[in-house]
Amino acid sequence: MFKKVFIVLSITSILLRGNNYIDLYRENGINKVKNLFDSLLKSEKYWNNYLKNYNTTFGYYEKEKYIVISSKADKTMDIFQVKKGNVKKVFSSDVLLGKDGEKKKEGDLTTPIGAYKIVSKFKPQDNFYGPMAFALSYPNLYDKLHGKNGHGIWIHGYPTNNKARPDITKGCLVLKNKKLEKLGKIIKPKNTYVIIGEYKLKKVNKKDIAKILSFLYSWKDSWGKNDIKKYLSFYSKNFKRFDGKNFTLFSKMKKRIFARKNKKSIIFKNISIIPYPTINGKKLFRVDFYEKYSAKNYIYNGNKQLYIELVNSVKILAEK
Repeated sequence: MFKKVFIVLSITSILLRGNNYIDLYRENGINKVKNLFDSLLKSEKYWNNYLKNYNTTFGYYEKEKYIVISSKADKTMDIFQVKKGNVKKVFSSDVLLGKDGEKKKEGDLTTPIGAYKIVSKFKPQDNFYGPMAFALSYPNLYDKLHGKNGHGIWIHGYPTNNKARPDITKGCLVLKNKKLEKLGKIIKPKNTYVIIGEYKLKKVNKKDIAKILSFLYSWKDSWGKNDIKKYLSFYSKNFKRFDGKNFTLFSKMKKRIFARKNKKSIIFKNISIIPYPTINGKKLFRVDFYEKYSAKNYIYNGNKQLYIELVNSVKILAEK
């Protein structure tokens, strides 16, 4: 009885004293408080408290990011700096876009809908595309696993020789050159997400972010404990892995691995939870983070990517 009371008082104490202990554990691992902190990280109550003064309008980001928001219906582009839970608008412009609807294949002249990263900044060889361009990561993992293809989706400018251009693009996002040059001085390409929707992006609910973070650490806990039944319960029956494995094949592979009962060390850092617009109104999110994984015969330190759906519960749709 005394032990239970002590644990409850300890959790209450941590909630009242702030997030320093939790941040230290998440990024470094502290064995002597592991069980206590794991319980907190799996708790929606903890995350709701953590997010109390956090602006989740455009998602959740543990490191500074620039978020480009574009609405196809409004033909607008706004850019926000997100840093330590604060959101600041730093840029706004009209923008030309491709056809309405969902991009599905090469040459359909449609701007994709979804969440992407800017992978590079460069000077186009053809002056039709303006003084600079930013390449987007289309098609992303979710696109590829759903049979979408194409390439060369950029944010770029108008012809530098002042020639007229159509008021619709082949799928790119096009800004007037002065605006583009201003944008180029603001954003950091590899630290920027581009969220494109058919309509204006809805504000992300803090409770949804808390549910996703709780889910993420519950999934991690079952993974570390080799609890295969619970681990697989976090996946959608429509799940696809980056290599094309469906839920059935993925389950067979994981059952073989978990049966070895290997001890694992798993740490997540630099989590980003990005809202993922859809045509059908499904509540999807892209989750990016840095994973440090160590087991007897395998070590991995690198980026991880999930696509999840939030209905009544959270389910993983795709993973890389």
